[in-house]
Amino acid sequence: MKHHGIGVGYKYPHDFEGADVEQRYLPEALDGKRYYLPTDQGYESTISERLARRAAARAAASEQGSTPRNPFPSPEVPRGAGEKVLRTREESRKKLAETEKKDAAS
Repeated sequence: MKHHGIGVGYKYPHDFEGADVEQRYLPEALDGKRYYLPTDQGYESTISERLARRAAARAAASEQGSTPRNPFPSPEVPRGAGEKVLRTREESRKKLAETEKKDAAS
């Protein structure tokens, strides 16, 4: 589809931090129009605050240049964790070997 020009330049929001990117979804003729203006009454005040935070986050991301997050991040392993796993594994092997010797002797 992309070789036909469909979806070129589209940013998949879930690939970015916060799952929100600045991009136009509507045709240019409708760009910039607001269809909903929340009031300061009831739950609409919460919606208004949320929209303001989202706009601020988008502005900050556009200043920094939003980059997609890594879809395959490396796991965060604490230092020395590998040594502990190997030590535990060796201890288990020794116990198993001892058990097998006892079983073979009887």
